[in-house]
Amino acid sequence: MTSSTRIIFRFVDLICILVALAVSSRLMLPPYLEIFADYTGASTFTVIIFLLSFYMMDCYNVGREDFRDSCVRVLVAVVVGIVAAGFVFYTFEHWRFPRMMFVVQMAVNLALSLAWRRAYFLLHKRGGAESSKVVFFGSSGAQRARSLLEEYEPATEILGYVGGEEGETPAGACLGAAEDVFRVIERFSPGRIIILDSVFPDRNTAHGLFNAKLKGLNVVDIRGLYERLAARVPVDLIRDDRLLLEDGFNLNVNAAMRRLKRASDICCSLALLVAAFPVLLAAASVVRFESPGPALYRQKRVGLYGKEFTVYKIRSMRLDAEKDGAVWAGKNDPRITRVGRFLRKTRIDELPQLVNVLKGEMSLIGPRPERMEFVRELSAVIPYYDVRHSVKPGITGWAQVCCPYGASVEDSRLKLEYDLFYIKNMSPLLEAKIILKTIGVVLFPKGAR
Repeated sequence: MTSSTRIIFRFVDLICILVALAVSSRLMLPPYLEIFADYTGASTFTVIIFLLSFYMMDCYNVGREDFRDSCVRVLVAVVVGIVAAGFVFYTFEHWRFPRMMFVVQMAVNLALSLAWRRAYFLLHKRGGAESSKVVFFGSSGAQRARSLLEEYEPATEILGYVGGEEGETPAGACLGAAEDVFRVIERFSPGRIIILDSVFPDRNTAHGLFNAKLKGLNVVDIRGLYERLAARVPVDLIRDDRLLLEDGFNLNVNAAMRRLKRASDICCSLALLVAAFPVLLAAASVVRFESPGPALYRQKRVGLYGKEFTVYKIRSMRLDAEKDGAVWAGKNDPRITRVGRFLRKTRIDELPQLVNVLKGEMSLIGPRPERMEFVRELSAVIPYYDVRHSVKPGITGWAQVCCPYGASVEDSRLKLEYDLFYIKNMSPLLEAKIILKTIGVVLFPKGAR
């Protein structure tokens, strides 16, 4: 799903919220009161809180997930919005809606949000979405491009490819040689030319494609398309010379960004430690009651620049869990205790890592720290794996909120692509997105083991 599509979806939700406010005010307020004039503060906070809530609950995978899943996410988002808005309203009395109007507004908002998602789901399922035509420039690596489009832009029609080897490939049928691209454009009128890794246009062809781009043809590189659609950096499609000259990967040369990130780490971890102390105390007590051994678990992990440090966690496994050596946690792992399973699902077991953040060994946001045994194994088979050690590891991160727990080399490769995207595009805005998505992942535990 493209970023422009998500923006449209958020705009539709904004319209739903505003309509819900207008309808509820007509039904519940006296005729001499205007919702947006007399309740400006309450209306503004309602819009902001509900848009944030929909974002946190990841309510914009419309058409890519089962409609029932969308319903659950929207319902939870509205409940979270009710709680947050109620807290704001009853903290600031002059921004308070009448109670019944508050209830009506929530009901209308829920109904409208579900209704447009249902309509989109039905249209999407029936193939009502307008397809876009694509021609590949080159054929090598086309399977990756085809899989990417099938996952994120399923309505796209792949016409075929120019250049590369003759015959039928994952890129479709060969439409001609590289120099025939303009004839193919004239004949098939594609909306996009996607340049694959195998063939790059010569000077004359590149000049012609540039002129075609100025007239409206969308010419994109597979790497850029991959990042834009999947929010990952494709490990198999990058090289040192490209990374050297691309924007990004600059945290360690941006002193201001480093200081800002460290200051926010200290302030947020202190506040979270104080707020979470009762939870930590209760969790530690239950762990000690369920199984013998210490509640706090210490383990060596790999941090910044490949240096090891001791990470703190609430113990979620039996004491003899690693008597045969370090192994990945599997699905329904029998070593995990009953309480430990809950702690992992809710991420409560990772709260002691706030101490690591205060000590400067970790950050709130960054790649997940791994064991040295796994790092050696993965570095030997996954290119650029060590790049993730160029920043401090984090309690949460882009990979943690975008994909399930990794328990294999392929899972680790996928998570590395998300980590590389984060390291390349690190910014306060991206960190804010990760924090909001983390809240949604905690409320919708998925993939934890």
